[in-house]
Amino acid sequence: MKIGIDLGGSHIGIALINEINVIVEKNEMDIEKRENIENEILAVIDYYINKFKQNNQIELIGIASPGNPNNKDLCISNIVNLGIKKLDLSNIYHKYNIPIKLKNDSKSAGLAEFKYGSLKKYKDAVFLCLGTGIGSAVFLNGNLLQANKYVGFELGHIIIERNGEQCNCGKKGCFETYCAMKRFKEKAKKILNITNITSEELLEEIKKNKNNEEIAKLIDEYINNLIIGLSNVIDIFEPEAISFGGSFVYFKDLFYEKLVKEMHKRRYTFNKDDVPEIVLAELQNDAGMIGAVI
Repeated sequence: MKIGIDLGGSHIGIALINEINVIVEKNEMDIEKRENIENEILAVIDYYINKFKQNNQIELIGIASPGNPNNKDLCISNIVNLGIKKLDLSNIYHKYNIPIKLKNDSKSAGLAEFKYGSLKKYKDAVFLCLGTGIGSAVFLNGNLLQANKYVGFELGHIIIERNGEQCNCGKKGCFETYCAMKRFKEKAKKILNITNITSEELLEEIKKNKNNEEIAKLIDEYINNLIIGLSNVIDIFEPEAISFGGSFVYFKDLFYEKLVKEMHKRRYTFNKDDVPEIVLAELQNDAGMIGAVI
């Protein structure tokens, strides 16, 4: 058995996973950016490792997280959307003496989708996780592309607007400042003058107000910005398919058909007659946990 942990920008998921990478048991919870968040995350991880370990032989703990994972010192640095400069997981290893493997969260989710989900029939593909930010994974000739120094392939931080909105990474005009689902939802709630609402409730409110001029404009702007980012990604990597994960999947009724139609309608890429397949992630929140142990 293995334990897969997905530390996201706004939630943490922990699963017990068997030898064929199927989830046997899992728990998920929301997390908020606040003081001592590092200690709270470590406490949650410690609790569930201890729980799962009691009745099972655990051979590996896989942890997927935003930022830059370092498997030599078992630390994850620069988790910008949680305000964490360094998360040290070495004490978890010393306590349980179980091998720990750290991965970037989007790379983990993309790997799971590539092996078991929406991208399993392609060799060249891009996975984009649109949630708190925009994470990404790129596959070429069946292999996950990985950089040596840092996590690499941070497609959420390509610039799509010169001198644009401030990003948490310190730059301005990043792809994720315009197309992260968190940003879209914040803007929608402001237009509708809504607070303290779930994503599901917000989606229903947007549907009810689909004739609202500001909401219609927000959706069109989101799709246009998304296509700008996609056009750059497509021209660089020439994927057969692009898969969207994160909370984008739950808002597909607002975006998916319009996005696909617009991608085929106008010339947004160099090879205009060869638009890649646009697909939706199949494994949803399970992807990061599964990918962490692959």
